[in-house]
Amino acid sequence: MLREGLLKENIDGEALSWSFQRLLKRPEERKILMVISDGAPVDDSTLSTNHPLFLDDHLRTIINSIEEDNKIELLAIGIGHDVSKYYKRAITIHRAEELGEVLLEELTELFKN
Repeated sequence: MLREGLLKENIDGEALSWSFQRLLKRPEERKILMVISDGAPVDDSTLSTNHPLFLDDHLRTIINSIEEDNKIELLAIGIGHDVSKYYKRAITIHRAEELGEVLLEELTELFKN
C-alpha cells in the first residue's frame, strides 16, 4: 500500500465504525483502537455522487462519536500526513520505516497508564 501510483481508495469512517463495533463486543476491560493512516478518506465512486467533503465529514462524525463514548481509547498514526486534524490523539511519522519504533513507544506509553 505504500508504493507510489497504487490506487488507494478507502472509506476510513466506515472502516473505523466497523472496527469500533467489533471491538465493543470483545470481553477485555480495556480496549485500544489504533488507526494507521496515509491521509484522508478517498473513494471516487462515493465522491462522484456526493458533495466533496462527504467522506471527510463522515470520518469526523465517527471519530467524534468514538472519542465521546470513552469505551475505547482511540489514537492515530499518520504516515506522511498529519492526522491531528481528525484525531485528538495523533502522531505523524514521515516514513513507513519509523512505524515499528513509534508503535512500540506508543503502546508502552498506553500501558503505563
